[in-house]
Amino acid sequence: MLLLALLLQAATSTPVPWAVTTKVNGASTATSASVWSQDGAARLVVRCDAANEKIVSIQFIPRGGFPAAQPRPVSMNIDDNGWLGSNWQFPGSGAFTSQDAIVTTLAAQIAHGKAIKVRVINPDNTPVDVTFTGPATDAPVKRVLSACGYELGVVPARSAVPVAAPAAKPTPADEE
Repeated sequence: MLLLALLLQAATSTPVPWAVTTKVNGASTATSASVWSQDGAARLVVRCDAANEKIVSIQFIPRGGFPAAQPRPVSMNIDDNGWLGSNWQFPGSGAFTSQDAIVTTLAAQIAHGKAIKVRVINPDNTPVDVTFTGPATDAPVKRVLSACGYELGVVPARSAVPVAAPAAKPTPADEE
């Protein structure tokens, strides 16, 4: 019986890689899937935050965190297909991007990736390099995206104020 209790405790203390979790806090819901790096130094997270607005982000959270800083470079290389980089936000504790086009590209790559390398230039201007194992299938990433109404590989359409069409210019035939 003691052995069973120890096995259950060990099983619950290690999070399942890429398991989808949902947390409700008042009017907001957060759905995420994540994995720890191969060396246990950081987590890679795909997250949907749904409240007044629905936003998907890709997050990098190192053990011990980062201090808050201005946006800094973060790059990913998935299955050795070249580096994709952009500046991410550093609000404190980690780094994230929620720019729709970047999130769409990275989420599609992560969903199908087997080896995900991440390089972060931390607030001390030193690189942090870690490697993550991709999900076994694209299902966890698709579930997170769908919680925010996103579709894998499709940049979401945002409700924007329509631009008024310019007034038609008279043609030479109109001027006769």
